[in-house]
Amino acid sequence: MYDDPTFLKQQFLRIHGYELNLENPKTFSEKMQWIKVYGNLERRAIYTDKYEVRKFVKEKIGEQYVVPLIGMYENVDDIDFESLPKSFAMKATHGSGWNIIVRDKSVIDWNAVKKEIMGWVRSNYYEVAGERNYKPLKGRIVVEEFLQDPSGDLKDFKFFCFHGKPMYIQVDGDRFRGHRRDIYDLHWNRLPVQIHFKNLREAAEKPNRLDEMIQIAALLSERMAFVRVDLYFTNNRIYFGELTFVPGIGLERFNPVKFDEVFGKSIDLSKYHQE
Repeated sequence: MYDDPTFLKQQFLRIHGYELNLENPKTFSEKMQWIKVYGNLERRAIYTDKYEVRKFVKEKIGEQYVVPLIGMYENVDDIDFESLPKSFAMKATHGSGWNIIVRDKSVIDWNAVKKEIMGWVRSNYYEVAGERNYKPLKGRIVVEEFLQDPSGDLKDFKFFCFHGKPMYIQVDGDRFRGHRRDIYDLHWNRLPVQIHFKNLREAAEKPNRLDEMIQIAALLSERMAFVRVDLYFTNNRIYFGELTFVPGIGLERFNPVKFDEVFGKSIDLSKYHQE
């Protein structure tokens, strides 16, 4: 299983190029593996479910930051495809990356989409990634309003929050030309590091509501040892994306590797169960 220490050590060495130390983890990637094994991630299930977390977000920061919901469905056959708008986003509530963005439903093969969704609903993402926060979740589908950015490239702004304090911002873009990624500090200084993907071709424009986004990330990460708060910013609106407790399953390489250590220093595992 993907959260078995022996398997993790083999996988970790193959991907990161150095041995995993679960007894005294130092780097961010090592600490993510520790969290998968010892972090009692099941308690994060309610924040992981993409439908249930909406209530938490509304209570913490307000409904205006939640992407409008078109519907939640426990069975794909309950979805009335004809009644859906021209554009929308479909997401599995119990997984990561199980999303379908529909820009024009008239060109979609709905039978093929239904088959893919049925595969999601019948699966448990825990068995894919070894993240125990997914283990208790029931497979369901949410359909949300389609978010459109005038640039044609809807960027994700992902805030690495350590013990309730946002410290780094990951910006993902160029999704349709080859996924790229940048890392910034809170002052919007672009850091000389790559995490898994090459850097963006051009530095991302600083959001004019960045301070508000940082405040939102701080509120949503209160009393959590580590969480990445994912937000969207488009048409001068801020929207909540999701809460991520083990980014990239802890298996995305830092280049240069010293930043793996820099990020890792910010997580105090001795306080992990004192939240």
